[in-house]
Amino acid sequence: MRVAPCPSCGAQVEFHSAASVMAVCGYCRSTLVRRDVNLENLGKMAELAEDRSPFRLRFRGLHKTVGFELIGRLQLNYQGGYWNEWYARFDDGRLGWVSEGSGLCYLTFEQAIKTQLPPFDVYRVGQSIRLGGEPYTVSNIETAHCVAVEGELPFEATPGFPAPAVDLRSETGFASLDYSEQPPKVYIGLALTLEELVDPAAPKETERPKRAQARDFKCTNCGAPISVKLADTKAIGCSHCGAVVDPADPTLAIVSRAIEALRQPKLPLGSVGKLRGKQYAIIGYLRRATRIDGIRYDWDEYLLHSEEAGYAWLTEYNGHWNLAKAVTRQPKIMPARQTQARFLDRTYKHFQHCQAEVVQVLGEFNWRVSIGETVGVDDYVSPPYLLSSERSETELTWSLSEYLPPAEVEAAFKPQVKLPEPVGIAPNQPRPGPGSGRYWAAFAAFAVLALILQAIFAVTAASRTVWQGDLNQPEGQQQYTLSSPPIHIEGGGNLEIRQQVNVDNQWLYTDLTLVNQTTGEVHRLGREISYYSGSDSDGSWSEGSNRDEALLADIPAGDYLLEVDAETEPGKAPLQDRIAVVRGVPIWVNFWVLLACLLVPPLLAWWRSVSFETRRWAESDYASSDSGDDD
Repeated sequence: MRVAPCPSCGAQVEFHSAASVMAVCGYCRSTLVRRDVNLENLGKMAELAEDRSPFRLRFRGLHKTVGFELIGRLQLNYQGGYWNEWYARFDDGRLGWVSEGSGLCYLTFEQAIKTQLPPFDVYRVGQSIRLGGEPYTVSNIETAHCVAVEGELPFEATPGFPAPAVDLRSETGFASLDYSEQPPKVYIGLALTLEELVDPAAPKETERPKRAQARDFKCTNCGAPISVKLADTKAIGCSHCGAVVDPADPTLAIVSRAIEALRQPKLPLGSVGKLRGKQYAIIGYLRRATRIDGIRYDWDEYLLHSEEAGYAWLTEYNGHWNLAKAVTRQPKIMPARQTQARFLDRTYKHFQHCQAEVVQVLGEFNWRVSIGETVGVDDYVSPPYLLSSERSETELTWSLSEYLPPAEVEAAFKPQVKLPEPVGIAPNQPRPGPGSGRYWAAFAAFAVLALILQAIFAVTAASRTVWQGDLNQPEGQQQYTLSSPPIHIEGGGNLEIRQQVNVDNQWLYTDLTLVNQTTGEVHRLGREISYYSGSDSDGSWSEGSNRDEALLADIPAGDYLLEVDAETEPGKAPLQDRIAVVRGVPIWVNFWVLLACLLVPPLLAWWRSVSFETRRWAESDYASSDSGDDD
């Protein structure tokens, strides 16, 4: 670190990096530029605009395992508000930048690339470009202006100088193109959450800067009192008349006026609650609307702020709630199927596209929101998550929402009026109960078990032949008979009479009569055996079989006689009928009945799933298509 006296007030000015070119005196705010070994005073630096940045000068942070310190700050103003670029010195000697925007933090390092960059005015939001061979998507195009500087920077910066920049997102990182110089400078890095940059070992007092006191004034439109509690509020909606006021404007300019009657939010502004382990305060409320086929659909969005996690959104439509946060990576739109997106190893199906218009604003916002502001929205679903993109002429943002039960929202913010029950099915609402896939898995497991048990029974069953004989057709006779000798049958169970006949383009009909010699009980069966074959213009064909099995259930033990009366067609070769009586034949019908019973639960679950998905997708751009079942 190099220390030199301020030429204006004599206070010690510290340069923590050899690459720093300018610094601002922390006492008199003189702008000092290094000229060899001397410091040149360029005049007094403008005051920083108060904001709600989670960082401040000398903030100690941690990225992965490398610590860093913020040694300079460049505050910029753009059409929607302010943002900060923090100059960071890492413990491993690297110099980088930490910036804030869209609820995220961005860590970048300057890099030299061989790619020839186009002029600034060529870029369009959503455009695909390559940097050093890596694909990126243009996510933001802005021309900002310097407001003020704090600490030290590696270049000269004075209030008002323009800073045109293009931000890029990819599946793995973030890049920013600085067109304030020619050729443009390229900064490549990552989009991160605030938690990923905070050093848990840092002293608590260095993790949060001091906040400005609340400021009260009267609404420029209706005269009602308005209180601004957050330092970085860029727009505030009057709760009495709905006008949106710019609190940073000296005349409190009206950004936009209400275009319809005000609706009070279901969750009061200022409410504080804990959602998914984070403490949030509701600081703003806006209502959006879209028209689809001439029908207007409205939904509510609540801006949340957490000292530990930054900004988030709580959205509500028809009683369905979602917690939404900005994502750190660019989702991948599947090239083969533009109706799908891939994000964090999960596939999302495109649900709908619409133009969302802001129709009401209440409370405070960290960008200059206005009534009538319109963006294009695309929603992709993979319950319980909803992946959404919002695109304007200058910005493309992505957020990930998670479905919340109304009871969880009520428990967090404790509204005085009970929240309404959900109506219909939300795009990312989870299906109630276990998915049909679990039932199918259980069915498969039980079916395999039943099959194994049936196979074991078939192998171990005492199936045995108790009698067999031949019934031969006498020459020239169409009708003939056979009477068996006494057949002794032991044990209980079924009895099967099997026949194998040498029929060939002919038939044989047999009347089978089984008589219990002790009780006189009679069992009669009529069986036809036929087999035909030939060929025609379509080729060879055949039908029928030369085998037959007749099953008699629950035949008690005893002595039996089997009488067979046979009849066949005349003029054919004599037939030979091989007859066998078999005891204890394994029966598969019980297995198939059990299988059918096991099918009932998964089929019902599948039907409920299909019905649920049909109702879900009825509100989408694909209402007439088959959404399928993801289970």
